[in-house]
Amino acid sequence: GNGRLVGWLVSYGLDAKGASFEIRAGRSFVTSESSTDSLRMIAIEDTTISAPHLALNATPKHRVMVQDIFSETGSYLCRSGDRDEKRIDGPTEVSHGDWLRVGENTRFQVCLIDGPGK
Repeated sequence: GNGRLVGWLVSYGLDAKGASFEIRAGRSFVTSESSTDSLRMIAIEDTTISAPHLALNATPKHRVMVQDIFSETGSYLCRSGDRDEKRIDGPTEVSHGDWLRVGENTRFQVCLIDGPGK
């Protein structure tokens, strides 16, 4: 199954209008390898992104956890309204409006749909 749509990762660096990648319930990955399984793989062409780099785990109730997968350049989280990026060590819940950085150049804003049971 496709899994319920939970939200999007939106990058303004890849496209000025914003390139958006769906987050669906279940596990998905940010990676530098292109894959035919596009529902579960968010493939970014960037030499500083590992394959795979970051795991996302979304619940049907629209909670999203992220975890760096031993990437070389790390994954970072900047909370909405905050200035400081913190390296993601271990499973970390993200919220609507947070920013994720994977590798050196790629930043995503987390856009979550209000889910059931909030």
